[in-house]
Amino acid sequence: MRVIKGILAGIGVLAALLCALIIMSAVNPGITETLSSLVTGNGLPKEKKEEPAQEDGPDLDSYDWEESEGESFETEEEPADDYEEDADTSDEEALENETDESTGMAEDADGYDSVSAETGEDNEPVRGANGYEAPSELDIKVPEAVNGKAGYQPITEKSEALPDAEGGEYTSTLGYGETGDGLFFDANLYPYYHMIDSKGQHLYRQIFANATVMNAAFVPIEAVPVSQLKDVVMAVYNDHPELFWLNTIFTCKYDKNKICAELELEFNMSKEELAAASTEFFNTTNNLLTQVENLGTPYEKERRLHDMLIERIEYEKGADKNQSAYSALVEGKSVCAGYARAYQYLLQRLGIPCYYCTGFAGTDHAWNIVALDDGYYNVDLTWDDTPGGEHDYFNRTDSDYAETHVRRDLSVNLPKCEGERYRNL
Repeated sequence: MRVIKGILAGIGVLAALLCALIIMSAVNPGITETLSSLVTGNGLPKEKKEEPAQEDGPDLDSYDWEESEGESFETEEEPADDYEEDADTSDEEALENETDESTGMAEDADGYDSVSAETGEDNEPVRGANGYEAPSELDIKVPEAVNGKAGYQPITEKSEALPDAEGGEYTSTLGYGETGDGLFFDANLYPYYHMIDSKGQHLYRQIFANATVMNAAFVPIEAVPVSQLKDVVMAVYNDHPELFWLNTIFTCKYDKNKICAELELEFNMSKEELAAASTEFFNTTNNLLTQVENLGTPYEKERRLHDMLIERIEYEKGADKNQSAYSALVEGKSVCAGYARAYQYLLQRLGIPCYYCTGFAGTDHAWNIVALDDGYYNVDLTWDDTPGGEHDYFNRTDSDYAETHVRRDLSVNLPKCEGERYRNL
């Protein structure tokens, strides 16, 4: 009986322990894992290992967004579907803007790009090939005594798109006219010719030759884009004041590739009128040159011609043919362009380098750069044609002109004016 009671008591104790174990396992599951390890003989459980961090990208949860403000993560994006359309539109807009400027329809009143006229890219000053650095046009001040004495008309291009040819490229019915092959232009007297590349020089010779015989329309001998043609025409015009019948306006008819297919010059007189005008022009200039040819030095000739032209020419804004040397030398009335081209022509005839320089002096303006034995000088006959100020702008340096004159376009490539020997004489 006692034995049975002992067994029952043991069973009760075991049952109580089992119930207690079950309750504890429910509360703390780790106990079950520990007991299992003890029962199976595997010892204590090992510490759980951490998963390795992924390396696909930054941990965005722990990234310090405040410190990284302004940074971004670049992602490879699919190209936009309308990319080609946008590019085509940009090209069309660029051509439209270019055409507007070339026909004088640009918003800038002077017909120039306002940035390139004053500064280069990134607001850097314009620097010419020979070291000239253009001052800011914003700093230019025109003295009261010469205010309004200007009148230069920039080279102006009229652009016209040709109709598409059926089945191929447009073919002009015009020929080359005069090619100008074999012509040579000395760099000392004709600097603008040497500012353009070989293709431009080939076209320059053709334009000069056709202008000489008054052949107005022809096919360019070189395939030149519309955007580059203006500089070539400008180079011809600026180098050759003897072409006094050549106007500052020309027309370019271009094909679908924006290449000039036909070039048309404008003249201020007919061929019949030119015959009589040429005789009068050369008789007048020969008479002036005989009055200085016996003077001793280039400086003496330069100064005497300067004074003679001031006495001879009257500034008149509405003068006929006022962009030409003819208006100043024969008719005696002109604007700055006529003064400068007359002086250029006479000194060229004497073998003294004299360049037609164009730019800004409160408005579009033209003057000269003359080479003497110690360097180059600025000369502005128009502004010197003022009572009591006949030599205020004669033989001056670029520093002297910095507050009143700024070169533009190809003229920035003319030599720097730093001569001193004949300054302020």
